[in-house]
Amino acid sequence: MTIHVTTDEDIRRAVRRGLRLPVRFVRDNVLEGPCASDPEDHCERRCDYWSLRGRERTRFRSRFRDVVDALKSRQRIVVWTSGLWSDRLMLWALCAWRLRYRPEHPELDMVVLGDAPEDGFSRGFVHVKPVDARRGLDDAGALSRTRVQHMARSWRRLSGRSPVLSIEGARADRARKDLLELGAHQAAFFPRVDGRALALSWVDELLFACLSRDWLTPADVFVHRSSAGEELRNGWGTRIGDCFLAMRLRQWAEHRGAEAALESVPYRPDRPPMLEARYRLTAVGDEIKRHGLAEIAQGAPLPVWGVTAYDPLAPWVVVDHGTAHQRVRRLGDRAMQDEE
Repeated sequence: MTIHVTTDEDIRRAVRRGLRLPVRFVRDNVLEGPCASDPEDHCERRCDYWSLRGRERTRFRSRFRDVVDALKSRQRIVVWTSGLWSDRLMLWALCAWRLRYRPEHPELDMVVLGDAPEDGFSRGFVHVKPVDARRGLDDAGALSRTRVQHMARSWRRLSGRSPVLSIEGARADRARKDLLELGAHQAAFFPRVDGRALALSWVDELLFACLSRDWLTPADVFVHRSSAGEELRNGWGTRIGDCFLAMRLRQWAEHRGAEAALESVPYRPDRPPMLEARYRLTAVGDEIKRHGLAEIAQGAPLPVWGVTAYDPLAPWVVVDHGTAHQRVRRLGDRAMQDEE
């Protein structure tokens, strides 16, 4: 018996229509939010991150456990994936978990479908037809144990307690090109050090640039007519989706109570997250927008894979932002002090 697994909705649909085969499927864009090496821990973190409750949480858990049960089995596993980073990261996870349960004989086949953008980030979907699935099954290639181990190590690196770009000397290793691309993506969610000033993360800076003392919904922010709004839509909206903006605005409004950077009021709570509330900068938020952070703890914490941005107990910051030497350090590390 062969078990088919995918993490891509478009591929799942093509396989079911083209081959009339059952496909175990879990959909989750791990380009944002937490992840974990242990599959059960990972599942719970994802449920908490997306605030899944009741039937939604039960459905996600059920689908996730169906996939994990497949990885525990002795059956042949065919993983259908794409060139999108959202799918490739989950492929790494599947390899790590298969190796966890079947260390000597992981026995994974892989089929890559669809035309993905060159950088892997630019679209959240792939163009794939049922006929592509029929052809793909004939081209399914067995992954060697060495390759499964390599991808499993990459997953453990992403879910580790240190940001990807915190590793010394990683930039000289061409074999780690993928991790470096992902490290740059991760770094965009961490606060930055600009000289001696502590600045917002790149993504939060774009968000704050679209905000003012006027009330705006997340949808208003997303379509903001400015260079920052365009970057949010076309640069980050295609990577992590517009719902991230609604979630991030809510996090800022709920952080620090009376000293929050944003305040919110209900708008259309019966509608999707992009319209359920309106937000505006407080005096604190306006000060942060103009002059940066007074301290790490001013920022609303944000889990990004194995670590958390704006965590005062683990104050990771980006130095040399936007340059070829960009990296992530702990605030106050001797290396940072020497550079200053």
